[in-house]
Amino acid sequence: MIVGHVMRLPAEFDLHALEVFVMTVELGGMTQCANRLQVTQSAVSQTIARLEQGVGTALFDRRLRPLGLSPAGRALFERGRRLLVAARATFDEVREGADLPIDMVTVGMSESLATQMTAPLLQRFGARANRWRMRSGISINQHAEFLARKFDMLLTGSNMLERVEGLDHHGIVQDPFLLIFPGDYDGSIEPAEVNSDLPFVRYALDCGTGQRIEQQLTRMKLRLPNVIEVDITHQQVTTVALGMGWSISSLLCLAAQPGLLSKMRVAPLSKGGFSRRIEVVARSGEMGDLPALTAQLAQDVLREQTFPPLIEALPWVEPLIEWFDIET
Repeated sequence: MIVGHVMRLPAEFDLHALEVFVMTVELGGMTQCANRLQVTQSAVSQTIARLEQGVGTALFDRRLRPLGLSPAGRALFERGRRLLVAARATFDEVREGADLPIDMVTVGMSESLATQMTAPLLQRFGARANRWRMRSGISINQHAEFLARKFDMLLTGSNMLERVEGLDHHGIVQDPFLLIFPGDYDGSIEPAEVNSDLPFVRYALDCGTGQRIEQQLTRMKLRLPNVIEVDITHQQVTTVALGMGWSISSLLCLAAQPGLLSKMRVAPLSKGGFSRRIEVVARSGEMGDLPALTAQLAQDVLREQTFPPLIEALPWVEPLIEWFDIET
């Protein structure tokens, strides 16, 4: 039998160099990649230069500003991303097969979800990683950091990533938006007819929730003066409970402040009802089954612990909640 010649890959063409190259493209430059990896820009530049030497051609067109890819670079970027996904999946499978945890998982969550999910997530899956980093904050910032690979998973109620390629979306629940008024408010609950003496508490537009609410107000042709603006749910709900205004909030946001429910009048939107999709987002082919299992855990927590007290106090909200089927 004649054995054909097998081409050996050059030493410069390795997964680390490929990862640095792909990250440089995704983040938009060598400086950004260096900051992400916490190394010098010179180290990134040298790694890419060695990779170009190994492949035998330039990967970037250095005449362009900002830095642009050469035809060979575009081909390597597309194929390299798929190769890295397969390599990470293989690495995780080998460690799982050897009953070893992965190194680190970084999870980004909205404020309301962080309140409900941090402890259950660590209790259920803590042993699957050596280190966990749990972060909560403004969704727009988290989305940018997720795309910059600072997060492995997001638990989010924003739809800003729905058109980004290469991501898996594991739906949990449709979280309905509701009208909230001070407990002693006895006026009309139609948004267009609320007394002007009671201002609308607006959620900041740099939050996904704020953008979602503002879009709906626009569809309803409501122009409400910007008198009070907040950027976290605790501010929003507390301001209303203290009688300083009215607002639109979601069921999950109300669940994060259960002690204030009795101090508010909560009502459905008779016209223009809407909701937000709560989901887990992760890069396709990465993290194994952890994203889907996290979505299932979140659904269990919301269905069995978070929402029942609100449904008991507000029975009319139950038909407004829609649960997704999750494949694990």
